[in-house]
Amino acid sequence: MLTLKHKPYLDLSSLIEELTPGRQVAFVPVTDDDDELTQAIANDDAEKDNLWELSERPDPDELNSFWTKVSEEARQDPDWVFDED
Repeated sequence: MLTLKHKPYLDLSSLIEELTPGRQVAFVPVTDDDDELTQAIANDDAEKDNLWELSERPDPDELNSFWTKVSEEARQDPDWVFDED
């Protein structure tokens, strides 16, 4: 199991008070966007996450192919904006 030894604690109270003096901050409940990520998390098999295998040297062609596909899919999404476009 992968465990983070250092668990960061972010105290945002001073920042919140500076930005919204005299007001209380309330977090909005998470809404279900029914997108790919939400579906993948909901359908994820918890047991599968316990199996980790690290290779000494990852396959660069496989990594390049994966990230090229991710980049192409992101460019087809009208909500994404790229600096070079």
